[in-house]
Amino acid sequence: MAISDDVRQIILILEEEGFGALAGEILTEISLGREVEKEDFLEDRSDKARAVETIVLRVPIEEPDQLQVAMDILRSRLVLPVRAFVEAERIASELVGDGQVRIGFIDPEQRTATPPISTRDVGDTSIADEFDALLTRLPNMIIPPEINGV
Repeated sequence: MAISDDVRQIILILEEEGFGALAGEILTEISLGREVEKEDFLEDRSDKARAVETIVLRVPIEEPDQLQVAMDILRSRLVLPVRAFVEAERIASELVGDGQVRIGFIDPEQRTATPPISTRDVGDTSIADEFDALLTRLPNMIIPPEINGV
C-alpha cells in the first residue's frame, strides 16, 4: 500500500522536528491497515450446527483516508493527553476547594520534583486548542529544502 503525499509530508515534518517515534507509529498503523470485524460461520462437527464467530481482520487504508488516520493518531497522542491533564487539575482543584491544584511529576532518575507543567489558570484548555488548530494546518506546511555546505 502506498503512503499518500499528505501523510508523507507529515512524516517528514515529524522526523525533522524530532518526533521520529510518532512518525514511525503513523507509518506502522497505516501499513498494518485498519481493524474490521467480520462474522465467520463455523461448523460444529458434533451436531452439524453452524455457529457464528466474530473475527478481526486488517484491511488496507486507502490513500484518501490516510490523512484522517494520521491526524487521529496525532490528536490521540498529543492533544487529548493535554486536555486530560487540564481536566485532572480542574477536578483536583474542585475536590480540594481551596485554590488551584497543580500536578507535578517526580523525575525517577534524579528523584526531584519537576516544576508545574502549566502556569495558566486551572481548566484553561487554550494550549490544547492551539495545538489542535496547529494539527489541522500540518498537512499544508512545507519543509524547507536542506542547504548543503552551510
